[in-house]
Amino acid sequence: MIEKVMEHLNKALDIYSVGEHYETMLEAKNQYFGLTGQVFEEDTDYESRMSAFNDWYLLQYVSENGCPIWNYVREYEVEESVSKAMRTIKHSIYEYVGRNLRKQHVLMDIVHGRKIKLSKRAVIPSLLKDDLFIGRVIETEGEYFTLSGLCLLPGEVKGILKKQGKKVRLLNDQKKEMEFLLLVESLKTKWVRYGHLDAKTIFVFN
Repeated sequence: MIEKVMEHLNKALDIYSVGEHYETMLEAKNQYFGLTGQVFEEDTDYESRMSAFNDWYLLQYVSENGCPIWNYVREYEVEESVSKAMRTIKHSIYEYVGRNLRKQHVLMDIVHGRKIKLSKRAVIPSLLKDDLFIGRVIETEGEYFTLSGLCLLPGEVKGILKKQGKKVRLLNDQKKEMEFLLLVESLKTKWVRYGHLDAKTIFVFN
């Protein structure tokens, strides 16, 4: 099932990035990198940041014409099982806990306060125990997988992010949640640009 879902996500991105949708995609790109910090091809995290943008544009950006993925689901009559899986996609900050006794990768969602055991078939990038990242997790047929757009975060701000993540969780407001995650990504970009500064002096929330 995950293969079918990913096939639809890739197809939707191809469709909603060209032709009559190209200008909308450019507007989204300007908005996203305006909020999270500019990206340059020579950046070491260029590919992961572009993947993160693609995920955000497809799944969360809403223009006057609606959200690309739900327009796609409606226009192309996507199977209910696939659209149901797409509704489970959760954008959050995750901590990589390591592998459990069943050899599954385990994540802790620090914004929503839940532990996630990834499918044994899940492919994740090279993560070390306690690594933090912003990303998206999808559930299909009781199995969990990550999408490709991962934004690694400095480990020394874990306590700060857990505290702020709990505050955001208590608001129970999806818009505030997305604003928080985009802000964290912008602070990560700032930290990369000013590598000589302590991350704790950059990851400050008022």
